[in-house]
Amino acid sequence: MIVFGLYLFMAILLIGGISVDLMRSEFERLRLQNTVDTAVLAAADLDQKLDPESVVRDYFKKAGLEDELNTVNVVENLNSRTVTATSSQSVATMFVNSVGVDSLSAFARGTAREDISDIEISLVLDVSGSMNSAGRLGNMKNAAKSFVNTVLSEERSASTDGEVSISIVPYSTQVNVGRTVTDNMNLSFRNPYSNCVDFQTSDFSSTGVPGSTRHQTGHFDPWTRTSPPASPVCRTDAPAQAQPITQDKQKLLDQIDALTADGNTSIDVGLKWGAAMLDPSFQNLTDKLIDAGKVAETFRGRPYAFNRPNSMKVLVVMTDGENTAQYTLNDNYNSGMSDVWGRQNSDGTWRFSVDAQEYRDTDRDGRYYEPWYIARTDRWESARDGGDSYSHQLSYQELWSAASLGYNAYYNWYRQYNNSNTYYSWFGAPYSYVDPQTKDNRMKAICQAAKDEGILVFSVAFEVEEQNAILMKQCASSPNHYFDVDGQDIVYAFSAIASTINQLRLIQ
Repeated sequence: MIVFGLYLFMAILLIGGISVDLMRSEFERLRLQNTVDTAVLAAADLDQKLDPESVVRDYFKKAGLEDELNTVNVVENLNSRTVTATSSQSVATMFVNSVGVDSLSAFARGTAREDISDIEISLVLDVSGSMNSAGRLGNMKNAAKSFVNTVLSEERSASTDGEVSISIVPYSTQVNVGRTVTDNMNLSFRNPYSNCVDFQTSDFSSTGVPGSTRHQTGHFDPWTRTSPPASPVCRTDAPAQAQPITQDKQKLLDQIDALTADGNTSIDVGLKWGAAMLDPSFQNLTDKLIDAGKVAETFRGRPYAFNRPNSMKVLVVMTDGENTAQYTLNDNYNSGMSDVWGRQNSDGTWRFSVDAQEYRDTDRDGRYYEPWYIARTDRWESARDGGDSYSHQLSYQELWSAASLGYNAYYNWYRQYNNSNTYYSWFGAPYSYVDPQTKDNRMKAICQAAKDEGILVFSVAFEVEEQNAILMKQCASSPNHYFDVDGQDIVYAFSAIASTINQLRLIQ
């Protein structure tokens, strides 16, 4: 019994010793695990600007466990960071070494990941006249549709979570932002014909919508000799109107399909509106668009603040050229009455005469009847011949909605007075222009402002001369975010951008 008791005592002592050694090993393992968890959480934080691996190593060093850190693995995407660390320690035994076990291993492993869940995208597309050349418009449409299809899956397009949104900003000489937007901005020289805004140079130093008064772009055509005007600086065709903040894939695809090309090139203005639709100052306009049924209710309060956790803003801009002149209507030709009288016919055509008061007679009702000068046939005809219609003096805004600058200068003035000075005066006096160099500087400013706010900028130079592509390359967030492509390669560029953005989705 004594011998048996001794063996039993030794067994109890060994079991107790094993428990002590195991507890010591578990204590060290918990210490390692706590250090691993704290370190990877800090390193995975997307607001952490230091090198993630260095952060992990620093945590272990401060805990006195620098030698116990085995591996650190960091995987970074545009919207996510995953940090994994492993650590192990050999814990010397105090009791079980008597049975040949000199140490026990304590092992810890941890992984932390932070993702950006909400992505707001502005797709800024060049639809200037040069896009009609060499099949560019068709290639751009294919690229843009591929982009939308990749970023917005069928499920995402049909959802109401608003996790991913796209704004499309077609631009040429100007950007048509629609009546709802212009009605709710602080604008002067308002007109009922078109919906663009004349920005000032200072506006390009920030991404926000200007709070102080700006001019609504005058509705006029400086290029053609037509009545009504064929090519106003602010386009009025529905597909050219910007579409802010939507996840309706079919709506975006239909708009892209319907795009046409016309006008000059204002990359700076396209970028300004693209950035503005990512700026939180656009929130009030988003709410107005929702109230008007133009934007889904799920986007109320968007765009998000720049410092909102787990969100990202992306701006994609493409062009096939360089900035060209942007025309603006001078103030004294943008309000008040003109010297032209006119009448619109039932078929939409117009008849005009210029300051012909001495030729007017009155009927018993006291109305003025206009003797119409038909410039194309060099003859006058009485308004009485046209029935009970009569003319009225046109305001400048009415005149420019009825006739291009060239038509007014040629038919209403030159052909009646046979004076070339009159023609050139009326053709050049009503407008001014912003020169390409000024627009290049504005473009540089808005690109920098967007990047300063943390907006990720991709740029695509499409069949652009090397010298003209410099600004596009400088605009991008990095050389890796810049694409220089020709022909159908634009599809691959947009697909690459879309695939990158697609990685920004939250993995559920």
